[in-house]
Amino acid sequence: MDKYSDILDLEIIAGLKELGSGEEDFFKEVIDLYLEQAPGLIKEIKTNAFSADAEKMGKSAHTLKGASLNVGAKVFAEVCKAIELDGKNNNLSDVANNLLKLDELFAITKSALLDLAG
Repeated sequence: MDKYSDILDLEIIAGLKELGSGEEDFFKEVIDLYLEQAPGLIKEIKTNAFSADAEKMGKSAHTLKGASLNVGAKVFAEVCKAIELDGKNNNLSDVANNLLKLDELFAITKSALLDLAG
């Protein structure tokens, strides 16, 4: 599990596993739900970015950031936060770079979470 400490908040993951103690599938269900919803939010972020709707882009990023923090995806949440702030500031100048990071980090985060959910 320590091999993921650079991208995941292992305390949050341990807490989620503890919350479902006695229920082996609880953590896996939480992760599965997150991984089911995240791609839709990523698509919303991209759609809003490409249509230059910074406000909606930021709101979608805010939602994804919160969900990501709840499952311990701390590094992925940082990119969501950057996109959220760009949206609040109506700044689309760095959005292409952040969208690349979003895709790259989601793939890494998804792999790590699935591994931990076993």
